[in-house]
Amino acid sequence: MGAIQRGQAHFLLLKIHSLTGLIPIGIFLVFHLAVNSLRTVGVFPYQLSIDIINNLPFLIWIEIFVLYIPILFHSVMGFYLTSIAKYNFIRYRYPRNWMYTMQRLTGGIVFVFLVYHMGTTVAPKLWYGHNEFQAAPFLIGVMNDEFQTWTGRIIYLIGIVAATFHFGNGLWGFCISWGIIVGPRAQRNAGIAFILIGLGLTVLGLATVVEFSLNPVPVEPTKVGGL
Repeated sequence: MGAIQRGQAHFLLLKIHSLTGLIPIGIFLVFHLAVNSLRTVGVFPYQLSIDIINNLPFLIWIEIFVLYIPILFHSVMGFYLTSIAKYNFIRYRYPRNWMYTMQRLTGGIVFVFLVYHMGTTVAPKLWYGHNEFQAAPFLIGVMNDEFQTWTGRIIYLIGIVAATFHFGNGLWGFCISWGIIVGPRAQRNAGIAFILIGLGLTVLGLATVVEFSLNPVPVEPTKVGGL
């Protein structure tokens, strides 16, 4: 009975790990890249989006329970899966063997990138009290400085590509795990569709990096009366 219970717990954890990769983490990734891509339209719409987000009530609690805890759980489970995985992509050079290996590798890269990204944006924003309308000038200033060096550009390029691949390929794994797509043809077509989704998100992210690199425009806090 105990062995069955452990097996059931392991199965449940795998299902939750798969689910959190889409909800809420995957949804947030799409939202985050889309919001940041507003910078390619202009500084004002990008600043306005940051103002709206940072003026949400109970923002820190929303971030902790809706984002940070799921990310931490997904990351811990991801490292666990990496530790028990048996990699045979050299002996059996099937595409899915390579994709599985890349999924585990990009997961580790994304985790390191998230620690760096949050350590240079969210952590100092909270530490120095850049809240509400003070958040946008601070965060935009950080990004302006980040993309004026090749080190910063390369870090973000690697992080973005790893995250978009991990999400796009993870969508395929999620659909297989939850029985949404069945059969070789459906799985092949879904794989192509998810690759295109990943490429589209990659373009959004890279366009934002280019815009910040070419046009590092500082901003002042938005005045409430000016909205």
